Amino acid sequence: MIADLSSEEDVVQVQTRGEYGEKEDEPDAEPLIATLNVETSSVRPALLPHDSQLLHELLTTLNHLQPQQRLEAIRRLGELRDPHAIGPLLSLFEDEPAEISLVAAKALATIGSAALKPLLAALADTSSSDMRYCAIEALGEMRDKRAVIALLLATRDPDKYIRAQAAEALGKIGDVRALKALIALLHDEYTDARSHAAASLGLLCDYQAVVPLILALNDPKERVRVEAIHALSLLGDPRAVEPLLALLPDSQPYERIEIIETLGYLADERAVEPLLYRAFHDREERVCQEAIMALGRLGIERAIQPLLSALPTISDSILRSYIIKSLGQLGMKHVQHISCLVLSLLPWLYDRSQDFSHYVRAATATVLGWLGDDRAVEPLLTRLQDDNFYVREHAARALAELGASRAIIPLIRILPDRHPSVRAAVAEALGRLRDSRATAPLLSVLKDESSLVRARAAEALGFLNARQAIPLLNSLLQDEALAWPDNNDGQRQRVQDITNLAIQRISMRN
Repeated sequence: MIADLSSEEDVVQVQTRGEYGEKEDEPDAEPLIATLNVETSSVRPALLPHDSQLLHELLTTLNHLQPQQRLEAIRRLGELRDPHAIGPLLSLFEDEPAEISLVAAKALATIGSAALKPLLAALADTSSSDMRYCAIEALGEMRDKRAVIALLLATRDPDKYIRAQAAEALGKIGDVRALKALIALLHDEYTDARSHAAASLGLLCDYQAVVPLILALNDPKERVRVEAIHALSLLGDPRAVEPLLALLPDSQPYERIEIIETLGYLADERAVEPLLYRAFHDREERVCQEAIMALGRLGIERAIQPLLSALPTISDSILRSYIIKSLGQLGMKHVQHISCLVLSLLPWLYDRSQDFSHYVRAATATVLGWLGDDRAVEPLLTRLQDDNFYVREHAARALAELGASRAIIPLIRILPDRHPSVRAAVAEALGRLRDSRATAPLLSVLKDESSLVRARAAEALGFLNARQAIPLLNSLLQDEALAWPDNNDGQRQRVQDITNLAIQRISMRN
């Protein structure tokens, strides 16, 4: 049986007072269990009213021989959020396969506050590691700050798996009271405890974690170092720049990618030259790609010329497309370079020099849209006839980005394109250009076989304030309740939501 938690709570209060930042002159807080001691009858399920017969059937299915049947019953019990399911779900924490217990933990988290006291009791029950592990999983998913004290105690548990899971749960909850405990776990003997602690420190967003995380860059395990790097990117403190640059040359490929990504977000000029070196000299292609993207995010002006100079020397079309996108990001930040960039990039709209050169043409189209120079309109119109659908799609969006009214007729002409992603992009572009000439063509694609195209057409008609579209939009809502060939529940709901919004937009304006 699960022990009563009140005595354990007293232990938690005594052992954590003063250690995790509480002031010793403050009066003792009321025991946590008393705080949580609400009658389950006062907790109302989210789905009201729910069928008691359904609840009974689902609880019975928990004993089904087939794991898939049990899993489905567990998920549905979570959706019902009925407190009567708490005990049966807790009993699954030691079930096999392990997926059963983890899904049960998520279901209990979904039930919410009514499950908090039983979960804390399960955590306090030292007779079963599986029970405690799953309780921590559920408490983390629940994100209830009332669980913090019990989880702090769990960070010092003799069981290494419990310590690691507690570290992860505390990060999900995001309470700064966990700071000292998580910093202490950076020195734990168990690798997962250290890596989860590093990840959670990033989620706490407290600058006191910066120095401990910098020290964790020296951890012998790559997994811990990678989590520390990612945490430092979330904290955004410039003190991390030099240690990250020092780590870069001797790091493993995945680690280098994390370092480079973080340097891009930290936006410090000291990173420009090291990133340029990695962009063109690293032996790992994925590292080169990440370095090029980081230079765009970095936004430092002096990266523009080296990237422009490298563009014709790169033989790989994918890398070339990354350079073009980074130049676009830099151009938006340093507008004095836009004219030069547009003239330099226009020829790449027609690139066919390498395999996969359509990526170069598509990236160029996108960037020309970002840069907002009308000189790109006519060249982009030619790309609406490109033999690659990806280029046609990006050219359509770029023309909308430029607000090119003379693109209306060419866009209408390719609205029946054979590829659904192009039809969707064209419908979106016509909506953004706000030209009533597009109304009739857009009405014609409300019956398109692709849910994405239907959604974009409905959205565009809303932007066009097309009153004559309301009957067809209402009809679309009814049709979406039926089974379109490409629909799943998420797609159907998305089209319905967008269509409802379009109807509301039109109705408000008329």
